[in-house]
Amino acid sequence: MRISEEILFRLARLLYNTEVAHSSEMKQALSDRGHYADFRSEQVDAVMDAARRCGVQIPGRIVLDLGCSDGAMTSGYLDRGADKVIGVDIDAAAIRMARHRCRSSRASFVESTVGSLPLTSEVVDVVICYDVFEHVAQPATVLEECFRVLRPGGKMLIGTWGWYHPFAPHLWSTMPVPWAHVFFSERTVLRTCRRVYNAPWYVPTMHDLDADGRMRPGRYEHEEISTDYLNKLLIRDYEALFRVSRFRFKVFPQPFGSRLAAWTKAFLRMPVLREFVTSYIWVVLTKPGDVSRSSAVASRDRRPIRRSRG
Repeated sequence: MRISEEILFRLARLLYNTEVAHSSEMKQALSDRGHYADFRSEQVDAVMDAARRCGVQIPGRIVLDLGCSDGAMTSGYLDRGADKVIGVDIDAAAIRMARHRCRSSRASFVESTVGSLPLTSEVVDVVICYDVFEHVAQPATVLEECFRVLRPGGKMLIGTWGWYHPFAPHLWSTMPVPWAHVFFSERTVLRTCRRVYNAPWYVPTMHDLDADGRMRPGRYEHEEISTDYLNKLLIRDYEALFRVSRFRFKVFPQPFGSRLAAWTKAFLRMPVLREFVTSYIWVVLTKPGDVSRSSAVASRDRRPIRRSRG
């Protein structure tokens, strides 16, 4: 066993189920389906609050929920005033579940393919992409598709985080050590997650159990995190993508709410340090009203995107 793996395992045991771990509330939500429903409702409230603060109007608008999964949040936008909602996801099973969950005549759900939206042009007022964009393998193509389906003057609200976020790998229940993927190799992180998962003190979440309530075998068997699952882009990579798109954009980095991390707020304006201390980023992209003119400017100013190393 590698020394690095043993060190990380001991740190994970030390921080497991503590307030230091960003995964605490997520673990609680995933351990109980009833609480998970409440958690999703709270997330809709968070999106609505961010939309108000960032100048994106959802009530009375036709909204596209990009990456809607099972539709739990899609129906929430209807409840909070959206005129119509369209949920889109590449997961066929999730779309079927969404259709079963939300049967309102003002909601529809469609399966998409990677990099393509099965919608006609200029049919929605707002695109919401919450906790999804970090998973998008072809972000430039997706942005172009969102530009196409938005009406002139329409807005896209993205909520996401960069790869140097302390818990970017989404290993919520098994890796409570912040920035583990920065200080240790992905192989070490995943091997440690495997040990945590099989430890006697580990509390399974609802995603760990099969239909009979037994622990699923073979979790965390991979040696690295696939870029098909997480694109591993930094905040500056996202900004480069937005800059060469046809959208106008503004980025709103959010500080951590913990009192222990309050001092990091001053670093949000520093390009390198903000990658490590931004808890979340909200991005508003606006499709210009004069699309033909903006397209000409974009084609003249387009530059290649330089991807940072994750």
